[in-house]
Amino acid sequence: MRKLFLFFLLTLVANSGFAKRHLYKKHHIVNKVLKEIVNDTVFKPGTLGFFAIDSKTGQIIARHDADKSLRPASNLKLLTTATALDLYGPDYRFQTFLGYTGTLDTVRHILHGNIVIKGGGDPTLGSKYFDETKGHQFLTKWVQAVKALGIDSVEGAVVADARIFSRDIVPVSWSWTNTGTYYGAGASGISIYDDYYTLYLDTDSIPGDTAVIDSIVPRVPGLVFDNGITADTVSDDESNILGTMYCNQRYLRGKLPFNEKGISEKGSLPDPAWFAAYELSRVLKENGIQQMERPTTVRRLQKEGLFNDRPVHIIDTVFSPTLGEIVNKTNTYSINLFAEHLLDLCGLKLIGVAQTEQDAEAVEAYWKEKGMDTRGMNLTDGSGLSQYDGITPRQIAFVLQYMKQKDSLFTVYYQSLPLAGSEEGTLEGMFKESPALGNLRAKSGTIDRVKSYSGYVKSKSGRDIIFSMLANSFSCKSREAKARLERLMDALAKLKK
Repeated sequence: MRKLFLFFLLTLVANSGFAKRHLYKKHHIVNKVLKEIVNDTVFKPGTLGFFAIDSKTGQIIARHDADKSLRPASNLKLLTTATALDLYGPDYRFQTFLGYTGTLDTVRHILHGNIVIKGGGDPTLGSKYFDETKGHQFLTKWVQAVKALGIDSVEGAVVADARIFSRDIVPVSWSWTNTGTYYGAGASGISIYDDYYTLYLDTDSIPGDTAVIDSIVPRVPGLVFDNGITADTVSDDESNILGTMYCNQRYLRGKLPFNEKGISEKGSLPDPAWFAAYELSRVLKENGIQQMERPTTVRRLQKEGLFNDRPVHIIDTVFSPTLGEIVNKTNTYSINLFAEHLLDLCGLKLIGVAQTEQDAEAVEAYWKEKGMDTRGMNLTDGSGLSQYDGITPRQIAFVLQYMKQKDSLFTVYYQSLPLAGSEEGTLEGMFKESPALGNLRAKSGTIDRVKSYSGYVKSKSGRDIIFSMLANSFSCKSREAKARLERLMDALAKLKK
């Protein structure tokens, strides 16, 4: 019976013909503000899609181009995180295994084989976002596990096996201008330190002079920088790091304010699995455990024709924070890396494959099976960074309504969305002196000429409102589009009907 009720309720949301006494044709504050924003000249060159419903009755409160397929930016994370929670539950944990191949000579204290890191798709190894993962805690644990074998030398190497996910760690739809930056790190079967490094640069007092690279943290052996960043009279950082997966060549381009010291730029690790192997190799050596060969990966060994798939004897397991905790950080801080890992995790469950484009298709099919009208939907990644993603405001609202009916999941999902007025998350500083303050929860999204907000808010009339607004190709600056959409969310909170 409960399933029949859920189906009816979701169908009611998806098909406007079911809901009675809709408000979208009536005079109220939301329609007034919506009309003003739609007619604003800055939105004329592009499209604003908007959809708001009463989650209890299914009544449509306001709508405009609700079925237009638009780029969602990070609002796509709402779909990805909802799918992962629905498939795995909030208590699921990723696992990363440490083991060895070959045989142990406990007399001579030698391992005749390799130390192996067997990845499980965990995006949180060494992640700064959780107290239990920060820094080198997992490396300390692994050194202790290797020492417990009674060896002081390894005849082989430290080998990272990231085959649980596709070797194509960066989605093909991502722009070259994004893949070298920290937010352009894709899903690797083994990730480490949030898959980025930080460059520190200094500029002098002469505009036009090339910025000087002072340091890189952590040190990534082999990285080569073609430095074209110059000092200029700009007030903001206008630089970029260009590069792609498995390539150590990085191109630094753009401008930085002149006469500044310690300016930080974050870039994506070219090969996270290899860097994890390197880091373990390094700390093992520091603790007196030498290796005869250099750290490597299964991908590299396969490419060289040297890979021999031998049984791995597991000696330690590292567990990630719970999926619920990862979802919380993903939505609160809009972490692309986590979202891409969650998409691949969904693919493993749905089709047995962790490859971005196939996983995206599987997720789309998953929601179609749930009753969503997926016409116009085009998923190419899990984070919304791709310029080719497309989804409608009504489809996002469907996901939000679906999750609201999932008693076991909704609290985790709802609390993962940034709270208006909170100092944490992407709504910080918004909604001052508004009834949305401490009330509205929403996921934001921002990429070039895209601004989006979707979430939940309680109106002054007591309605529990679900809303989604996607703005594409506006002619103003992003912060100006943000201010306009903030007015619309404020109106939802002020609604008295």
